[in-house]
Amino acid sequence: MTRAGRSAQTSVAVRARGPVVACVLAITLGGLVASCSGGSSKVDQAGPAPSGPAATTPGTTPPPPPTSTPPLPAWLAGAVAHDGVPLDESWPKTMTIITDSVVLGARSYLPARVPGWKVEFAGFPALTLKTAETALRGGGRPVGAVVVLALGYNSNWQRDRQMYDFFANQFDTNADRLIDTVKSLGAKKIVWVNLRHATLENSPSGPATVKEVNEYSWYFPYVNERLNELANRHPDVALANWEAVSDRPGLTYDYIHLNPLGSNLMTEVIKAAAGIPNTQVPGL
Repeated sequence: MTRAGRSAQTSVAVRARGPVVACVLAITLGGLVASCSGGSSKVDQAGPAPSGPAATTPGTTPPPPPTSTPPLPAWLAGAVAHDGVPLDESWPKTMTIITDSVVLGARSYLPARVPGWKVEFAGFPALTLKTAETALRGGGRPVGAVVVLALGYNSNWQRDRQMYDFFANQFDTNADRLIDTVKSLGAKKIVWVNLRHATLENSPSGPATVKEVNEYSWYFPYVNERLNELANRHPDVALANWEAVSDRPGLTYDYIHLNPLGSNLMTEVIKAAAGIPNTQVPGL
């Protein structure tokens, strides 16, 4: 699989292969969202956490407040680069995932791994930050309490950091606008997923992979640099560290697009950054 380009030095469209199983996706971002259920599991019947202080017995110490994220298993070490605002159990269990083709690959797997949550996938292959922000703002449709932004592969850069400041400013401006827009549409916790460090060692072998890695992966570190800076500008935004967790073979069918194992692992990385307890991924 290749990515069609406007020039040899800019990033462009990413296309996903494979059937749509869990959801049917809108082609335009104005209506943007396809709803998915959280598998066959029942919705959590416990309801929101009480708003008042926990009852205590005289002379005892009150329980500590919840931590920003649950403890991570060893196989998810490094999955959260920045916690962001803690998940509040009183919020609705609704999640909107705004993504290009990479995390669209997890749409058949993710909902079943977040039982009790209503999950909506919003996006399409080759989605850019600017296109997403413009369509969301124009559509005005509310988003989930948790919004996952899995974007950045389709952004413009030049090799060898030529005009880096110009393209970095462009990326930062579009990213800041996107964050402001999803907040205005109801997002309470935002998780941004960074990009995979695709190499010949962690990708399937073959001439197509060699071409893709050489042609596109050079700018992925540039995007991740900007996302690290974004977390500094927006300390309430969580940063899911897919770069750290995905540096191993067997997760993709090309250099970035997810196979079933990669889809399940990506789901757990998103959950970790969102503050949702993790479940074991078979095969890891």
